[in-house]
Amino acid sequence: MNATFTNAPIDLDSLPDYQEIVYTKVSVKRLYKVLCIQGILFVLSLTGLFLLREVTDVPYLIPGLGAAIVLLFLLLMAYQYKLQSTLGYALRERDIAYRRGFIFEKTTVIPFNRIQHISTSAGLLDRIFKISNLNIFTAGGSGSDIDIPGLTPELAARLKDKVANHIIDENDA
Repeated sequence: MNATFTNAPIDLDSLPDYQEIVYTKVSVKRLYKVLCIQGILFVLSLTGLFLLREVTDVPYLIPGLGAAIVLLFLLLMAYQYKLQSTLGYALRERDIAYRRGFIFEKTTVIPFNRIQHISTSAGLLDRIFKISNLNIFTAGGSGSDIDIPGLTPELAARLKDKVANHIIDENDA
């Protein structure tokens, strides 16, 4: 072993800027699904409120709770509308990136050689809205895993195959 050890400094200006990534937005059907769930919860909350009205005699309780429920659901809807515009993914030559959040923005970039498992999933409402999720798992635990929602089932399957082929190609190299 005549190899000499080197540990030269890296020019930080030559590093790629992850913020220059062009993200593909997820389908608006994800928003429709979430709003559908929120609508169901809103109706259930109002039903509970009307049932509570039948068993209580406290003045202003029902109007106060009703106003709080309406305000809460309006805020949740506004949050989901804003969140929808921040969700995006990018498939690049050596990694996949996923961005989400507007209050606390989070970007996760996973190199293909760190991916342990990749799958697609779709719940009942996902199937009704014809969307799917791409789930990417790493050895780093749940904090480094990503779930990309709001993809068409065909696109999720194509992305899964593309990432799997990248992993195979990198392992063969």
